[in-house]
Amino acid sequence: MNFDFYLFDLDGTLLNLGNIGAYADEILIEVLKRLNITKAPDRAERKNLWFNIENYINVLDNWGASNPKDFWKFFDEIDFEKRKILLLKKELSLFDDVIETLEKISNHVDCKKMAIVTNTVHDIVNYFLDTFKISGYFKEIFSLGFKNDQNSAKPSPDGILTILKKFNYKSKVNKAIMIGDSIFDIVAAKKAKISACLIRRDIEKNYKEWEIQPDYVIKSLNELIDFRPN
Repeated sequence: MNFDFYLFDLDGTLLNLGNIGAYADEILIEVLKRLNITKAPDRAERKNLWFNIENYINVLDNWGASNPKDFWKFFDEIDFEKRKILLLKKELSLFDDVIETLEKISNHVDCKKMAIVTNTVHDIVNYFLDTFKISGYFKEIFSLGFKNDQNSAKPSPDGILTILKKFNYKSKVNKAIMIGDSIFDIVAAKKAKISACLIRRDIEKNYKEWEIQPDYVIKSLNELIDFRPN
């Protein structure tokens, strides 16, 4: 276990929400209805928002959502309520390998540090980390909200770079890895010039077709324990 810093995505990596893409799309449709956008974009256009997040203002404007702040405010409100409902229905949980892996990394003799870098808003992140009693494992958390707007969302490296700075990361001395379930995590890690690890879970991912490839591909977080930097 020769990495010094382990940075984790939240949804789809630690937190099991099922199909993340379908979940986010349901929220997106509800937001557009709340904004009274009568001509909603089709599925392909809606998907384009996430793959063009750096230009999200233009994408939303083309849909008729001229106030991005209102859009994300509604999105976060609906997201939070949906998660609470899923929790009550026991349809939202930690993946089975989370606690064991966090425990092993946390108790390592070399004092490894862990953090979360997520595109989810801070209120939701804090609520569910506390609910599942895992907040104590993480020295730092980068989430959206407050000073961190959508411009800092992955695939931007802003979150990773912010965490590395707080960890006093030195590229010639330290080794860091970002673990996530999407191409956005991989691209962000590569932009930040740290190792990128894709966790596939039970969802088949066509990652071999991605232009930017992960350094590691795993199916369980337990595999992190025996990792060695390339």
